[in-house]
Amino acid sequence: MIVYAAFAGTGTGVVLPGTLLSVLLARWALSDQQAGLLFFLFFVGSSIGALLSRGRLSKSIARGCLCIAAGVVALALASRMEVFLAMTLFGGGLGVTMTSVSLLQSRRRPLERTAEMARLNMIWAFGAFLSPTLLLRGAAHWSLQAVLYGVAIYFIALALLAIFLLDSGESSTTGQGIPSRLSGIRALPLLLLVLVPLATGIESSVGGWLEAYSKRSGLLLGATISTVTCFWAGLLLSRLIQSQRSLAVSTQQLVLRVSPWLMSVGLFVVIVRPQGWFILSGALLLGLAIGPVYPLVLSLLLGYGEAGNVMFLAGGIGSSALPLLTGLVSGGTKSLAAGLSVPLAGSVVMGLCAVAYRRQRGVEA
Repeated sequence: MIVYAAFAGTGTGVVLPGTLLSVLLARWALSDQQAGLLFFLFFVGSSIGALLSRGRLSKSIARGCLCIAAGVVALALASRMEVFLAMTLFGGGLGVTMTSVSLLQSRRRPLERTAEMARLNMIWAFGAFLSPTLLLRGAAHWSLQAVLYGVAIYFIALALLAIFLLDSGESSTTGQGIPSRLSGIRALPLLLLVLVPLATGIESSVGGWLEAYSKRSGLLLGATISTVTCFWAGLLLSRLIQSQRSLAVSTQQLVLRVSPWLMSVGLFVVIVRPQGWFILSGALLLGLAIGPVYPLVLSLLLGYGEAGNVMFLAGGIGSSALPLLTGLVSGGTKSLAAGLSVPLAGSVVMGLCAVAYRRQRGVEA
């Protein structure tokens, strides 16, 4: 239960910058380009954290939770310049925690890895699903600092539980040597590995900018919360379905074939009709489509070995690059709708890569 509680908390943590983006921009008077840099550093920290997930994984989870708490407290107290460092520290803790939990559960349940990765990410999505209501309404009724302190207390409690109660059931390891890491990386299918940063990048970009986009489109607080919630609800529902072992195995090819194109449709609707039921249905479709992709690709790659956590590093690269590009395009064009063309283009590229991967596998078979 501790690992699942930690993973749900990381879901809230990862979407916190995007959910509270308008509040953060107003507090520190940041432009879209600076907000993109904030996202970039946040996910760079997450990438570094993925590489620092070493040793006994139960202790690594505790270290990650403490780092998250420290980053959130620093964010609550930060000045305009310090916010970038605080966000990097916050992201680093999330990277350590998410990677350690994923590796721990992958090792514990190798025979049902696909379903377990989907189950973990479903729980992550549950934390993300609760975030718009908890964070936005909490900030509106109390204050941004009060919300951040509440998040910090949650992760401190998890760290203490992990230190005293969580037993990974494994011996402490220091990771692979350089030659074995390189060999493991070479064993990974390149096209499948490319799907990881695309999946995490699109999810992070949309999750990070959707609240600000909804608000700038003229939606009131309730409608903005509904739009963001629809995205995370779709993601949660699709991962709930995928967490069933038989479905997780039988729908692998369907997910690779269909999901990227449904993501493109959902994003297109969000961009061209950001009002009423159109934006709600587009956000829901986008969440439903993107939900199964990352857990599936991650489980397939872990079947080839952990390869020095390279797939988690790749996920962090995508998560940092696409939100940054979205902010740069938005700031340059003075249009966040234009900025969202970045994840739209990413979903198209993902679809093409998935087609090429399936054809490659067909030839090899």
